[in-house]
Order: sequence, then structure tokens, then C-alpha cells
Amino acid sequence: MVSEPQNHVRREWTEKLLVMTREMRRRDLSLHLGSEHVRNDTCSLINLADVKEVKRIFGTAGSAGRVYFQAVDHFIRSKVEPFQAVLNTWMQGAKARVNARDIPFAEVITWCQDTGDNQARSAMSKEVRSLCAFLAPFSYASWKVLLNVLEHDLGYPEYLAFCEEKRGVSLTNSSSHARDFLGETRDTYRGLIEPWLKKVTKISLGDASRFDAIYLLGLRYLDHLFPQGLTIEKITGFFRKWGMDLAGNPALHIHSEGMPGRQSYCIPVDIPGEVHVIVGPLHGWLDMESLFHELGHALSFIYTDPSLPPEEKDFYQSGALSEAFAFLFQRMCMSMEFLQEILGLSSENARTVSRAHTLKWLTLTRRYGAKLVIEVENFRLGRLEKGQSFYSEIMGRETCFHYDPETYLFDLMPDFYSLDYFQAFMGAACLWEYLNEAAGEDWILDTETGSILHRWWRNGNRLDLSAFLQETLDRPLESGPFIKVNQYDP
Repeated sequence: MVSEPQNHVRREWTEKLLVMTREMRRRDLSLHLGSEHVRNDTCSLINLADVKEVKRIFGTAGSAGRVYFQAVDHFIRSKVEPFQAVLNTWMQGAKARVNARDIPFAEVITWCQDTGDNQARSAMSKEVRSLCAFLAPFSYASWKVLLNVLEHDLGYPEYLAFCEEKRGVSLTNSSSHARDFLGETRDTYRGLIEPWLKKVTKISLGDASRFDAIYLLGLRYLDHLFPQGLTIEKITGFFRKWGMDLAGNPALHIHSEGMPGRQSYCIPVDIPGEVHVIVGPLHGWLDMESLFHELGHALSFIYTDPSLPPEEKDFYQSGALSEAFAFLFQRMCMSMEFLQEILGLSSENARTVSRAHTLKWLTLTRRYGAKLVIEVENFRLGRLEKGQSFYSEIMGRETCFHYDPETYLFDLMPDFYSLDYFQAFMGAACLWEYLNEAAGEDWILDTETGSILHRWWRNGNRLDLSAFLQETLDRPLESGPFIKVNQYDP
């Protein structure tokens, strides 16, 4: 039985961490928008004594444990940020030189998505390999600080064990599931990827690098089929079919900034009251995908029940549930039904775009499954710095594209976020299959879909993805629906 004084202390700490979280997200928003951020002086940093106090009060398990791990995240961030700032400074100055043009390191992916010149992409591969080799020590320094803080300050000598306790999952089992999926889809994938690559680029798979894959998945070569005059306003208007007025919702802020294909973000400053979506201009399929993906995040936040406590809406250690909603929307906007019925494409053009996207979906899912396998194995064996060759080997085998070992640290995601992406691809297919059953195969056009989504979203982040599917839909998180929903029609 918790006494009233203890409850008071719990409320004080929860509120303090909530304020810190909102301040952190507001600062991230300013950075992504390129605007100056005025720091809230009332928001003080958290120290190790604070973290230990929060652990004593809340423990590490269940929803209360989320408060502790939120405190841990703030503490770790305060220690790592100075080293990350050094890396960012060097990255901002790093440029790849291709065809007498300097391409900033941060814009390499966008450049590859837009560049149909095979020789230029090959030159970019060599440039990035050199840049990554130069920048790797700075990236490694940030990771080393993180691991040292975990071991010496927080008592977690193993990064794998820390992330498992934080997430409440077995990463070893998750990696095993990813291996099973990779094995289950390997032959199908290999039979599809080479003809697609050859048709688009005239390159054989044995000569292709990850930069060719970036171009292939960017779908810019299909932008001549993109509807002229399509606007963000028209897209947000689609959601009125589901009873959602996005234009009139004061909680949703959409920023269309910078170049097409830029990195997109959804930043929930205050759930559910203030959520920001940052995307580039709407010039092609990739831009529309990004917009729908971020709207999937955003709507799951703005329709969250505001009465939920912070540990069930603001503090969450896995992003897989929100990513599943994001992938559901992204997959939906590139489906035959949406392309024909909403965007007005001909049956032939809709089939061309939808087929390409289905192959993209399989490629991306296998990529994140392979990354998860690599990251779990490398951290299990304690080879953060020496995991490059294993990374290059497994990514090459499972994606069929060459990955330079030097790029490893720049493809490594903190907190095993590769697991969130991998599970979210599976989860989105489970959601899709459920909507097919509950609202019919034309659920995209059915008003009942809005009611179903509202019910799902009201739960906020009370459950992680696996628990949500089991408790809400009475089905497990598994690969079967993904393979069924994403069948390729040759």
C-alpha cells in the first residue's frame, strides 16, 4: 500500500519528467525546423542521484518502470550529447564530391534517391566509404560514452541486457524471429529483386551497392505517374471520410519545409495536444509516402485519451505500435484501391506503382530484419567497434546489395530501433488484415474505419505492439499476415 506522501513524491517526479520530455521534444522540433530554441530555465538536468531516487520510488518493472527508464533516457542523453555534438559538427562539414558537385553528408540519401546516373551512384559509394572511415572514430566515441554510462553509472555491463529490461522483451528471441522471416522469404525475394533492379537501372545484382538500392526504393523513376496538382490539403481532406477533420484540429501542425525527399519527422511535443509533422514539398511518390507515414504517427498521438497518465501516453520505451500505424498509412496510400479511387490513376498505372511499392515493402522489411540480427549478435559478442565485417556479410547476403563495412556505425540505431521497424512492418499487416475482416476489403473508403482507428488510438501507448495485437485484436504478432497482405502479383 502506497502512502499519500509517497504518492505525492511519485506525482512530483512524474510531472518533472513530463516537463523535461516536452522540453526535449520542443528542442528537437526547433533543431529540425532550423529555428532558434529558447531553453526553459525551469527544466533542470537530471543527475545520477535523481535517477537512483526515481528507481527506488518506481522500480523498473511495469508501467511504473517506464518512469524510471524515462529518467534514465534523460540522464544518458545529457552525457552523450556533447560527444554527439562533436560528431554532428564534423558531419555538417563532410561533403562527398561527385561530378564536380559537393553533396553534404546529410543529403547523400536524398541525392541517391534522385540520381538515375549509375556511374554517379558508384562514385558516391566510394566517397561515402571514405567519409565514414574518417567520421567513424567520432561516432564510436558517442557509443563508448553511452556504454560507459550504462556500466559504471547505472550498473548495466551489457547493452543487450539493459535494452531487454527497458523494453520488457527478449532480443535473442526477437532476433530468432527475424532469422525465421529472412529464411522464409529469401527465395521469393531473390527471385524478384534482380529483375526489378535490371529493369529500372540495367545493373546486374552482383554489381549493385546499397546506393543503387536507395535509388530503386525511392521510386523517383515513377514520378511521371504522380498526379499533377496534388496538395497536402487534398490529402488531409481524405481523412474526412473517416470523420477526422485534420485541417480544423489545433493539435496537428504540418510543416512542409526544405527539399523534396528530405528526412521527415513526427514530433509529439505534448500528447495529445501538440503534435508536429515535418515533411518536404509534395512532388512525388516518396513525398506522399513520407507524409502518410508521419500522419500515421501523428493521428495515433492526437486521438490519444488525454486522461491517460504520462506513463501510458508520453513515456514509452518501444516505438513499434506507433510505427505500425505509420506503416499502415504508408502502405495504404500506395495500394491499388487508394491510387485508383482517391488519386484517380488508371488501373494500369496504379498497378505499376503498387507493384513497385510491394517489392519495396519486402525489401525494407528484410533490411530491418537483417539489421536486427546483426545488432543483436554484435552486441552479444561485445564487438561494437569490430562488427563491420559481419554487418557487410549479412546485409549483402540478405539484401543482395553490397554494403561497405565502413558504413556500419552510421547504420546502427540506438535502443535496437531496428526491432521497432521490423515488428511494425509485421504489425501493420496484422492491422490491415483485421480491417479487411472488420470493415471489408474496401475499408479505405468506409466510414467505419475511422471509428475502429479512434478506438485503437484512445489507448495511447498503454500497451506495446505485441500486447496491443493480442489484447485488442486477439491475434499474435507474426509474419503470416505480412506475407499474405504483401503478395506480389507478377
